[in-house]
Amino acid sequence: MRKRVWLPACLMLLIIIAALFWPTGKNSSEPIIAQTPTATEPAKSVNLEQNLNPDDATVATEEPVDEFDPYESEVFKAQILQVADLYAEDAKYPIYSKPILNPNDAKIMQPFEETEVDTPFPSEDGSGKIRLAAAVDKYQYFVGDPIEVRLQLSGTEDDVFISAVATLSGPKGDTPLSATMNPSDQTLTEFATSFDTSIAPPALMSEEMLMKIAVTVGDQQLFTTVGFRYARASAQLVSISQVRQNAAELIIPLQYNVYQNGYYFVKAILEDAQDSRPLIQLQSEGRLAQGNAILELRAHISALKAQGSAGPYILRSVQTYRGAEVGETFDAPASTSQQQFSIPGFPFSDYDDTEHEDPLAAERVEFLRGLGAVDEEPTDVPVEEPSKE
Repeated sequence: MRKRVWLPACLMLLIIIAALFWPTGKNSSEPIIAQTPTATEPAKSVNLEQNLNPDDATVATEEPVDEFDPYESEVFKAQILQVADLYAEDAKYPIYSKPILNPNDAKIMQPFEETEVDTPFPSEDGSGKIRLAAAVDKYQYFVGDPIEVRLQLSGTEDDVFISAVATLSGPKGDTPLSATMNPSDQTLTEFATSFDTSIAPPALMSEEMLMKIAVTVGDQQLFTTVGFRYARASAQLVSISQVRQNAAELIIPLQYNVYQNGYYFVKAILEDAQDSRPLIQLQSEGRLAQGNAILELRAHISALKAQGSAGPYILRSVQTYRGAEVGETFDAPASTSQQQFSIPGFPFSDYDDTEHEDPLAAERVEFLRGLGAVDEEPTDVPVEEPSKE
């Protein structure tokens, strides 16, 4: 027989009070009412852990969610293999001699095209919009270069008075160089003027400049600006030295007159001289000392054969700049004595017919193809149904 344990009356009273005022999920200000299960409502089991910490009980009842692993997706693996193939194709050519597959990537910007700013303004009577299209003829100028300015108007009335004034300005304020723009035709829709930067105050000139244009259309005042760069050339490309074929490369030496020693970068477009087709994007870099110096561009035979051109060639769009050093804010561009240079060609048979090899690129390709490898095991294995016994 089970023995009965008797507790002191005071201890029993404390237990009863604690049971009545134990915190629940409801508002503690609400009275706690004990409910007796009826015959139609089965008794609910009490979860002590849930009563002690409801949040833990919620977590325990949630079913685990399987995390999606993209590397198990066949579509994702196929995309990785495609990236590996594209990278392997690009790695066939050295970084300094890449074939131009899309001619639009080597488009030549025409004068005024690169800097044009088109701005709409509401007309004074609200009948339409007036548009100002302003531009300078180049984006990069050097000390002493003339600046050509052009303005086109549209949406104006035929009998309205129009005038325009252009002012050269910079971060240090407006310069004394200001000129009234002259109309180019009788319709007063095109205006132009030019500036001689050789007479500009050097103290007011900076690397980043603005051409401010104020336009009067009847009683309406309109304003627009065009940004451009202005600098003292760090070097000048003066000529192309003796072009030669060496092993698997066409060597194009660029001869510079260097005004500032430093580390220089150059890129250019090699195009076919007969049909003006852009062939190869060339680039090089190196440290140049003050005085006469040479940077070499190299066109690899693999890129030349891929484009099917043995020359002669034209070298154009040569862009050279000196990298900014410690304490300097801007890279310093270099000028060029002419817009393009003639480059002789050589028969493909004169070159060493060797493929370009890059061990690091080969490792990256192998890694990507490993990520995209498809498992050989079948993925649609039939699943046996569990026995009903």
